[in-house]
Amino acid sequence: MKILPVRFLASVMLLAGLVLAAEIRAEPAVIAALKADQARLAAMAAGDAAALGKLMSDQLNFVHSDGRVESKKDYVQNVLAGDVAYADVKTLDVETTQIAPDVVVVFGVQQMRKRLGSEWSNITLRYLGVWRNESGSWRLVAWQSARPSGNSTVPGKK
Repeated sequence: MKILPVRFLASVMLLAGLVLAAEIRAEPAVIAALKADQARLAAMAAGDAAALGKLMSDQLNFVHSDGRVESKKDYVQNVLAGDVAYADVKTLDVETTQIAPDVVVVFGVQQMRKRLGSEWSNITLRYLGVWRNESGSWRLVAWQSARPSGNSTVPGKK
């Protein structure tokens, strides 16, 4: 099993298109998973439910930063409804771990503007995504995100 840290500076300018600046020294599976993740961000920005559906496994468990869990069907339906939109997504501090020949775990930070209903907000998320090669296509099988609330510290011993 190889663990590959990847230094990755990505700026996704969603209204102007996808711009990716990356320094990647990785296995082909890691590169493929990172490309699929960038395609997912572009599809989110475009509100393209069909493209998202192709990038998500039928077994998807998508855990939002508020703890809600959605299946692929639920997630795609919510994108189609048009109540959510994304803009100005930046992906930072990306690291990967290839845990099997066809499974890559991606860790990182995303900063974005998100619209829920009529309100836009700026959010920062730490995330973990699990990508799996399914018959030659890399698909997201699990996602977990959280809004950082500060630094965790271990209290000193008394």
